[in-house]
Amino acid sequence: MDGSNKTYDAALERLNEYIADHGMRHTPEREMVLMCVCQLPQPFTADELEQACQNDRISHGTIYNALELFITAQILHANNRQKGRHATEYELISGNKIRMQYICQECGRTVEMHDKAISRLIRERKYSNFELQHFSLYVYGQCKICRSKKAKQE
Repeated sequence: MDGSNKTYDAALERLNEYIADHGMRHTPEREMVLMCVCQLPQPFTADELEQACQNDRISHGTIYNALELFITAQILHANNRQKGRHATEYELISGNKIRMQYICQECGRTVEMHDKAISRLIRERKYSNFELQHFSLYVYGQCKICRSKKAKQE
């Protein structure tokens, strides 16, 4: 397994906890999809997940339902690309549960950003009737490479 058994074990524990808390039925198909998710390079698309699950003969609908469940259960992040690759990408939620990225709308290039001031501001913000558990911040724009290419064309 690529993403280590620890990753799968932690994700499975979170899934089982969520299923139990919400009175849902446990299915082996969800576990198989989760195993495929943990084996894929991160981030991945639904098509890549479907290919990874092909040998397990898991239906298209089951894969998409599992993805939605994994997002709701806080196992996965979903990022809808505006331009570039034109696809929703999924990624396992990391231990710190804070995700900030710059995303180029031209080529789809993604760069992790670390801004302690933004992170602190969001974590310290008090929300009435709401407890923050994790957050994602995606900043869309144009990367240096695409800006340079565009400038050369003009």
